[in-house]
Amino acid sequence: MSTLTLKLIGPAARGVRVSAALLRDVVNTVVDAVQQSVRLRADGRSRVAGAAPGWLERVSAFDIEIRAGSTELVMESRALSELAPERFAQQELFGPIDAGESCLELFSEAIDDALGAKLDSDRFDDGLIETFTSFGQLFRHGIDRIEIVHGASRVLDKERIESLKSLRRQIPADQQAMVSGKLDLLRHSSRGFELHLDSGETVRGVVGDRTDFQALGPLIGTSVLAAGRATFRPSGRMLRLEADSVGPAGPNASIWSAVPRSLSATLDTRELHQPQGARSGIAAIIGQWPGDETDEEFDAAVNALS
Repeated sequence: MSTLTLKLIGPAARGVRVSAALLRDVVNTVVDAVQQSVRLRADGRSRVAGAAPGWLERVSAFDIEIRAGSTELVMESRALSELAPERFAQQELFGPIDAGESCLELFSEAIDDALGAKLDSDRFDDGLIETFTSFGQLFRHGIDRIEIVHGASRVLDKERIESLKSLRRQIPADQQAMVSGKLDLLRHSSRGFELHLDSGETVRGVVGDRTDFQALGPLIGTSVLAAGRATFRPSGRMLRLEADSVGPAGPNASIWSAVPRSLSATLDTRELHQPQGARSGIAAIIGQWPGDETDEEFDAAVNALS
């Protein structure tokens, strides 16, 4: 059994008496954050359209006790392997995951990486960071800060919520990408796949619902070309490829055998802004062109520079 304690601190923290609206927002946010922390590690995506699958509901279940004498929500959950042995009997594609851990431990690890601004972490993505920032809605109920205790204690207050929002803004925008490599792994439960590239690097991805996943089986061990949307970590490194199509690679597909890099992360627009002085920028040009040359002289000068 794994235990995690959520301590609410502020004027609205009145021991075991909690306003219904505050309790609703606390529970809803924690449930979402826990489910998404598990799903990201198991399936490679924190959010997927549609109802949550049964295995995710089971492994993300936990009990809550409001402890007498303080506003502490004590949560308990069992190991993933106990709650869904059929789902966690094999090595997870996105992870790895210790099946002896609980959903509360995966949530704790994810929020630790986010609060620590670990830019290359696999434990959070854009959707999960957005959910973490939802803890900020508790402050409108008269809560000043939230302590999350699981082994160590970590604090969520207005300043740290802003830090999480800043971290989310660092995540580059998704972009269309194509990747060619050997199809080394397929996972039916998550529609996940893994490509090994010529460079020795690995790309992990998920296949969209419009692609016949069963048809990919015969392609295991062969070179394929996957096309879709690349998502990124805050560092600019690719997190996953959400593929619209996966098929046999053509004769020139090797040009796509590279991990996609974020185009937006390669350009820091601040570098484009240079201070302008009396002898720099446009000031260095104004008044420098004589303006009394003939068309023939102008053409000759341009040709000389070509």
